[in-house]
Order: sequence, then structure tokens, then C-alpha cells
Amino acid sequence: MTDTPSPGALAGRLKPSADSDDVEMEVEEALGRLEALPDLPVTEHVQVFEGVQQRLSEILSNVDDA
Repeated sequence: MTDTPSPGALAGRLKPSADSDDVEMEVEEALGRLEALPDLPVTEHVQVFEGVQQRLSEILSNVDDA
């Protein structure tokens, strides 16, 4: 197993300020949506993955704009 950092940890490195906690929280919240997958039919998984990907893209865009 590799020591790959979590997306939340990476987000924290992107913007070293008080806002990094907010970014990390947003990333963790977006990834938290994946926890619903076991309770959903497989046919609905793509919609969840797309939603998470969209949200992560928005968060990254906001970090880049700051």
C-alpha cells in the first residue's frame, strides 16, 4: 500500500491559510457523498460519481481563483 495523501490533505496544502480548513471540509463533504453508494442501486452510482466530480472541480476552481 502506498502513502497516498487523502484529497482533503492535498486540499489543505493548496492554500496555506485559515481558508485551508474550509477547503478541506468542502472536499471531505463532497467525498462523503460516496458513502451513500452501498445503499443505492448500481444504476445510480454514475450520477453520484458525476456529482462528486463536479463538486470537486468547483472547489478546485475556487482555490485557483483565490
